[in-house]
Amino acid sequence: MKSTENTISNNASGVLAQVASRARVSAGTVSRVFNNSSLIPAGTRARVLCAARELGFRPRVGVRNKQIALITEPPHKTKMGGYVNTLTQYICYALSKADAGITMITEDRLGNLSDCWFDGLIGIAWEQKTLDVLKNIHNIPIIWFSDNLADSFHTIYFDPVATGRMAGKYFIEKGHRKLAVIHEQDYCGTERANGFAAAMTDAGIDISSNLLRISNTTQPHLAVKQLLDAACTGVWVTGEDLKVLEISWLLQELAGRRIPEDISIMGFENPGISEFMRPSLTTIFCPLQEMAERAVGLVLRDEFPEELYKIELPVTLIERNSVRNI
Repeated sequence: MKSTENTISNNASGVLAQVASRARVSAGTVSRVFNNSSLIPAGTRARVLCAARELGFRPRVGVRNKQIALITEPPHKTKMGGYVNTLTQYICYALSKADAGITMITEDRLGNLSDCWFDGLIGIAWEQKTLDVLKNIHNIPIIWFSDNLADSFHTIYFDPVATGRMAGKYFIEKGHRKLAVIHEQDYCGTERANGFAAAMTDAGIDISSNLLRISNTTQPHLAVKQLLDAACTGVWVTGEDLKVLEISWLLQELAGRRIPEDISIMGFENPGISEFMRPSLTTIFCPLQEMAERAVGLVLRDEFPEELYKIELPVTLIERNSVRNI
């Protein structure tokens, strides 16, 4: 069996020496760090990794598996069956099928990024401090899932404005004119709501008096009261973490409204429970498994061109029984 020092190719010895010189360690220590040896002190490891990244050096994979870091939300912020939870599972599965090493780092412990050498990063996160940290990491591929950061990372995404237009057009074609959208306040949520509003404007509907926009940070029972007070005939809940389940339950069980006879409701993405809701939920489906597989295929590429990849995936409207014709 080859020693860990031999996992660095001979033709990289010149750069290896540069890393060792800059980090003030031996070439053997650099080699052990690149192979994530537990024998290297944390301070030495951080110094070597910093020097390597500054020099743009990446160890050749050869006999070792690629090591990928997955940046995601901590468990207390993630709902079972929601967007982050589902996408994280798909990514871990795709990485394991590719025999890649996986290190999961939640946003509350980003300092762990300096502890190991990674060949690439995949980010499912939202906090600004996370973005600031990742933007300062260079010379390894970073995959992100929102097109608003396409100038900083490789991105695989669903067009939020086009998705919103699809939802708005669907309601309008069903005869709805007084509508509400409950959306997240981040880039994607806001842009989906903007696309929804654009579809109404394109249809000649005055959004100032006919569109109610509600932040998903609003308490669910207050959100339901607002859309009922406004006499909305339909609501699109764009939240990625099953907010639609809460709204649907409150409308039917507390407010006593029938879906879709009294008010229509549509969801976003397609958690497995959607088709089993009462009534079955019309929703916009996002292929999260395909997104995960594309991200893994991209981060494991051996070579990257200078330009950043920007890959748009399509969404699909799944019509069930929760939106009626007026």
